[in-house]
Amino acid sequence: MIRVIRVIRLIRVIRVAILVALTTVATAEPAKKHRARAAKSTAHRAPTKPGTRAARLINLYNGWTDEWLALEPGEKLAQSTIDRFLRDHYTNAPGKMDPKLPEILLAAADHFKTDRVIVVSGFRHPKYNLLLRKKGHQVARDSHHTQGDAVDFNLPRVTTEALHAWAKDQKIGGVGLYLQSGFIHMDTGPVRSWSGE
Repeated sequence: MIRVIRVIRLIRVIRVAILVALTTVATAEPAKKHRARAAKSTAHRAPTKPGTRAARLINLYNGWTDEWLALEPGEKLAQSTIDRFLRDHYTNAPGKMDPKLPEILLAAADHFKTDRVIVVSGFRHPKYNLLLRKKGHQVARDSHHTQGDAVDFNLPRVTTEALHAWAKDQKIGGVGLYLQSGFIHMDTGPVRSWSGE
């Protein structure tokens, strides 16, 4: 009888040891995968500590490429990230973009207390710009989009007129109002303003 009890206890100990070993392997494997993914990523943030408030993020959305870019207000981006996110959707070619453009987008989102910015147009390859001109679109021959210092955008739940008024108050560069299309243009060139469709 004592032998049977000892064997039963031994079986229970072995069963618990097996369960602990399996649990350790199961939890270690995903953690190992996460570490491997994090090591490959160049744009990851350190996770927030439990109990601390997460940083406010503003999501930039490129409507042509269907890509998202989450940023903290005031965050500086690598030039390659800016160029890639604002690349020409027609040729898929990035251009050297002005690093002030994401700052403009973040400032607009911050002013209007929104967490999303919809990018309508960033870099425009000169060939694509010429194609649009031939089709009768309202694009300038020497558009600031082809020079990499312009962005067209809008904000959800913010009127185009209100966004345009804010943009003009910034006195950063050119500001275009495209009321029918529902976006504004901002560039870092000379201060000027105009209206289009």
